[in-house]
Amino acid sequence: SERLFVEMADVMAAEGWRDAGYEYVCIDDCWMAPRRDEGGRLQADPKRFPSGIRKLADYVHSKGLKLGIYSDVGNKTCAGFPGSYNYYELDAQTFASWGVDLLKFDGCNSGTLELLAEGYRRMSLALNETGRSIVYSCEWPFYLRPVQQPNYTEIKQYCNHWRNFFDVYDSWRSIKSILDWTALHQDSIVKIAGPGGWNDPDMATLPGIFVFLSQLVIGNFGLSWDQSVTQMAMWAIMAAPLFMSNDLRHISPEAKWLLQNKEVIAINQDPLGKQGYQITKDKNFELWERPLSGRAYAVAVLNQQEIGGPQNFTFSLTFLGNGLACNPACSVRQVLPASRDWGVYTWVSSLSVEVNPTGTVLLKV
Repeated sequence: SERLFVEMADVMAAEGWRDAGYEYVCIDDCWMAPRRDEGGRLQADPKRFPSGIRKLADYVHSKGLKLGIYSDVGNKTCAGFPGSYNYYELDAQTFASWGVDLLKFDGCNSGTLELLAEGYRRMSLALNETGRSIVYSCEWPFYLRPVQQPNYTEIKQYCNHWRNFFDVYDSWRSIKSILDWTALHQDSIVKIAGPGGWNDPDMATLPGIFVFLSQLVIGNFGLSWDQSVTQMAMWAIMAAPLFMSNDLRHISPEAKWLLQNKEVIAINQDPLGKQGYQITKDKNFELWERPLSGRAYAVAVLNQQEIGGPQNFTFSLTFLGNGLACNPACSVRQVLPASRDWGVYTWVSSLSVEVNPTGTVLLKV
């Protein structure tokens, strides 16, 4: 309901979320009336959004925030509401006239792969034609992958970020499966990411309940503290868009600290825009790196072991940046699970990192 999104915008403005960089309050599926109006335009459900989307957008903007909305490339949304098929231009104009700042464009009920691709292209062009700056969040490659390898060069030409994998759920198994899939496919997806176009590991659709969509299920109930640290650290390494899928009115101080951690967000938002990747896997440990601006690197050591206690992982600094990250010397700072300086190391040094089960240590080198 509009009341939910008004309350969420209030919390985002008052409790530091906006200042940490979270800009968008996004509505997912089920916001629409079951039918279009006489002019063929989408309309909000009159009971749950009695003031209309334009009024909600104005309120969200008054808080220094932006509004995101949802539609679908097919003739119906995933939940069965009116889709944008054959209405791409009209819907884009409608969203722009309402003051919408982001469109999540789903891929249900799209018919053939040709119609799917044509719909994503047409909506992209239609959004640009409005003259309004609207972030375009696509699910194009996710719906292509079961049948054919996505052409990421083309997808980046039309979309600002694009979904690659199944919905994220509030569970370690879900987070682990996303990381495993990303590492397996990194050769095809890492090189395309950069300013203006980003790989979105997943999407969680929680219609009508939370601040929509993907990524960060931190602040709910399914992850342990170490697993929450892992998600935040690894989404920063992957240069993933940071969308929270949680209820900010009822969030623990620990989860708030993690989600608003400025050092982690700075890594995620690094202006160089390069996506990180796994550089080695040794039994239960994974070593990931992400090139940053200023010749720095973000480094994550992930312990996939699910039982027992903390374990040590030792690696040579020559592993990092093809041997260049620490040549001839470098400073190392731990960012997560707590921030502290580790000092200066030479090129031939080794680091020994203690990591909890299902946890991650995030470093900046």
